[in-house]
Amino acid sequence: CVSICISPLDFLNKYVKSTKEHSMAPTKQSNGSLTVAALSTLGESANDSAAQQALSYVRDFCMHATNYRNQQTIESLALLNRSASLLSTTVQPQLFNPAQLETSKLFIDLHAVMGNLTADSDALWACVSLLQHLGRNLSARRALVQDFRFVPLLAFVLKRTHGQEKIQKLLTLLQDLTYGIQISWEEPYLIVLLEQLVNIIYQAAEESEDNLAQLALSVLINLCYKNFVVMFLFLRSVNISNFTKRIQSYGMLASKILIILSEDTHTPNQKDLDLFIRSTFATVEECVKSWNVPYLQHIIEFLLDSKSHTCLHRSMLSYTHYCEDVERLLNQLEASGVNEETEEQITKQQHTCLSLIFRLIRYILQLSTMPSADDKENVISLDSNVPRIFELLGKWLESEVCGVDAVDLLNGLITLVPKESIPARIARDPSYIVQLIGISEKPETSARHISVILQLLSSLLHQSKTEKLILSRITESYFDKIFAPLISSGRIDMPLNAITPEEIEKYTYCLLLLINFAGIAKKAYFEKCCTLLQFPTIQNALARAMVGGSESVCSAVFQISQFERFPQAQVANHISKLTPYKISAGVGSSSQVDNDQWQKLNIIMKSHKTFVGKEMEERLNALIELISNAHRNNQLQNVAMSQIIELFNYKSEIFSCSENCMQRRLEIASEEITNLTQRINLQNAELQKYEMMNFELHVNQEGLQTQCQDLRQQKDNLKHNLASLMKKLSEQSESLQISEKRLAVKVSEVIVLQKENGELKEELIIKTKELEKLQANSRENTARIEKLKKSIAAFELDIKEKSRIIEERERELSKTQKLYEEQKEAKKKSDDVITVLEAQIQDKNEQIRNYELELSETEELRKTIMSLMESKKPKRKT
Repeated sequence: CVSICISPLDFLNKYVKSTKEHSMAPTKQSNGSLTVAALSTLGESANDSAAQQALSYVRDFCMHATNYRNQQTIESLALLNRSASLLSTTVQPQLFNPAQLETSKLFIDLHAVMGNLTADSDALWACVSLLQHLGRNLSARRALVQDFRFVPLLAFVLKRTHGQEKIQKLLTLLQDLTYGIQISWEEPYLIVLLEQLVNIIYQAAEESEDNLAQLALSVLINLCYKNFVVMFLFLRSVNISNFTKRIQSYGMLASKILIILSEDTHTPNQKDLDLFIRSTFATVEECVKSWNVPYLQHIIEFLLDSKSHTCLHRSMLSYTHYCEDVERLLNQLEASGVNEETEEQITKQQHTCLSLIFRLIRYILQLSTMPSADDKENVISLDSNVPRIFELLGKWLESEVCGVDAVDLLNGLITLVPKESIPARIARDPSYIVQLIGISEKPETSARHISVILQLLSSLLHQSKTEKLILSRITESYFDKIFAPLISSGRIDMPLNAITPEEIEKYTYCLLLLINFAGIAKKAYFEKCCTLLQFPTIQNALARAMVGGSESVCSAVFQISQFERFPQAQVANHISKLTPYKISAGVGSSSQVDNDQWQKLNIIMKSHKTFVGKEMEERLNALIELISNAHRNNQLQNVAMSQIIELFNYKSEIFSCSENCMQRRLEIASEEITNLTQRINLQNAELQKYEMMNFELHVNQEGLQTQCQDLRQQKDNLKHNLASLMKKLSEQSESLQISEKRLAVKVSEVIVLQKENGELKEELIIKTKELEKLQANSRENTARIEKLKKSIAAFELDIKEKSRIIEERERELSKTQKLYEEQKEAKKKSDDVITVLEAQIQDKNEQIRNYELELSETEELRKTIMSLMESKKPKRKT
């Protein structure tokens, strides 16, 4: 527990001292720390009207909850019911910040009230609705499950609840809250909850209530998944063969629980596993439609963990519908439409879903590179979907939520897809490289985001089509910006928490990229690599990467160690200094739960010693010796059955008694843990509030100190100016006396000038009257002039009209003259034509006359010939 029983001044001094000491260290995001960004966010939310209204509703609920616990009256119960209904219907889920003090009090009061209300109370179900409303906020949902422990409470509420609708509502809430739950020890509520869930499944199977059975089975899956304690308790308390027969009709849920229960318990059918994978992808599409982050995360983590289950992994390798499923998933993402203008909480859920989808697609790409079962050819391929995936990734490389997985998937498209289509597209469009470099250079980009970008750049550097592009776009200053915080610190013996593992990973991949540059362009980058490797901070970072880094980080360090100037002795020295801290930290910390879901069920239960009285111990030892002698002499038939039964009955009573005692102690410990956890969270919220107040006090104190310093400086300046003015005043006293005498002379002159001024005023009055007369005459003349101007304007208009008419007549006359000239020319041409035609007519007449003469001559000749012919004809006889 955190002790807060200190004076505000001491706390402020410690806080300021720690702030100065850790100014170079990264900001830790925990319940006990507060950053300036968080303070500004809290301040903005506090000034918001919606947040103020939500805060008033929360305070009303806490007040009504306290009144109900103290009074237990019908009126207080009705007010509690109304307040819970208001919170669940009028306040947005994103306003419930579990880091705030009021929200922590709300969760504690809600937990206490739900524990006291009866199952048939309307207020209880209003609180259940409120709890379901709170679960839509991802951070509040995490706090409800882990910090405020509402799942044990709901287990006991489920036990005393009757009615199908109410049970269904509770199971739906439990299903939403138990996605991804982590249980590390056998808590007492688990026995009650598992018993209730199994009974619901059995009863629903008998009454054909599939909806209730599926909800109960889904909650059971969430409890058993990655929680070996729950799974082992379930296997000890349920007849598995009977249970598997009852759930065979529930499809994907039945397959999932059978997969979780390990291969030693049940070996799933290959056909059922194929159907399970197909149904899982359909469920992923449904989750994307509603942006259901907890369920989608549960499903995708289940698929990613399939490599630990032999049968499921074999089915994943032989599954042939990945291309169709991914295509439908991309279509669903386009249909759903991720909109940046939506509410912040919805946008965060959408980006989280995209991040999970990117992880799933990358795992499918990894499956495509693995050898298939039975040495067959791997049939997994997403080549037809690669262009669409690439276009989708281009929109989300800069996102704070899904940008890391987007860049990681883009790296997978480059390294895991056999075709070189993506490097070719990036080579044609260098804007992707410019965007990635810009993201990595921003100060607000996370270290993990920069690490995956550096891995992507290293992958592109090894591609022939993008090698020159990477070398041209990245300069030496890029590496200087990344290494600047580490080098500028200059501390050799940095504490273990001075650099986060994500930053160590970033520096490791950046150094690997630089060494790859040196391998290609040795003249430009070789000396740079040698210089950086000589810094003790770089050597310390490499040592920490080797000691506490992941598999990929250690592999990157091994690649860096192949550099010819690698400081092996110095890095080894740092590793030797870090290893004891690593071992002691591992020994002192509590052991972590193994995340491998399908390990063998070979856990051996430890025996418990039971202390008994002296006489009873002697009798038991005698019975055990008697039975052992009979067994050795093959005379078990001579042993009385009553003696054996007495021994076993005693042992059974001892064990049942110790079990009941342990169960009671476990329940008391669980309740105490719940209370302590809630108190710790409340104290953390209060501590955060005090830190915020102390931070504001510190800021105000610094502001007042600066103002005080300014005022002191102004005071000194004023004193100095006053002294100089006094000196000037004493120096100028004589000149002031002379000036007074001159002033008296000037006063007499002013009196004379005043008299002259009076005379001039009288003359001015006379001149003013004359001026008024002249102005009146001027006004009359102005009126006459105006009239004349109007008449002149009328004459000018007439003149303009006449001139316009004259111009039109002149234009018509010029047109007529042109026509006349044209007609004269035409007449001349006609006369010439006429003379020519007359000459031709005369020629024609002469020809006609000649033709007539010839015709007459010809006629005469014809007549002569005819007469001759008639004369030569013989005369006819009569």
